[in-house]
Amino acid sequence: MPGVVASFCMSLDGFVARPDDSVGPLFDWYQAGAVEVPMAGYPITFRVAPASAEYLSTFLDSVRHSAFVCGRRVFEYTHGWGGRPPGGGAAFVVTHRPPPAGWSAGNLAPFTFCADVASAIEQAKAAGDGTVGVSGPSIAQQCLRLGLLDEVRIDLVPVLLGAGVRYFEDAGIGDAELEQAEVVAGQGVTHLRYRVRYR
Repeated sequence: MPGVVASFCMSLDGFVARPDDSVGPLFDWYQAGAVEVPMAGYPITFRVAPASAEYLSTFLDSVRHSAFVCGRRVFEYTHGWGGRPPGGGAAFVVTHRPPPAGWSAGNLAPFTFCADVASAIEQAKAAGDGTVGVSGPSIAQQCLRLGLLDEVRIDLVPVLLGAGVRYFEDAGIGDAELEQAEVVAGQGVTHLRYRVRYR
């Protein structure tokens, strides 16, 4: 498992969320099968098809002791995951704003607020086992531009959203190239994994 990994569910027309940040049918495959896969560090159990279960279990096992980096938009939308960020480890929020007022100390405890992506990634690597999960397309794009992203995962869902938040929007990838590492056909989703190489 490489160091910094971005993983998103994406529609065929390139969106990871609707304009209001909701995911609509992009997450339907998480409950489209009979095999149970518990989320690492978070009280959710997915029920997916066998092929997706193997793919998802391998990924979740690899990030079990990792740290997590997200943007303020994702942090606010999820309400900080109720103080339990994905993976169950430390989490770093890239923002120029202070922590939200009125949140309990317990809900804020796992989060460190950072002014820039590079600093957040560096701190996240030190806080976990060296693996860093990245959430939020803006953060993934910044990592790509800075040469910090090691792997891109796309759970490609056969729907067309028509508008919303794109995974790659003017990413300006520069010297980055994607090398196909894995393709898995699931039920209602195709899992794509790419290694990122920099020229």
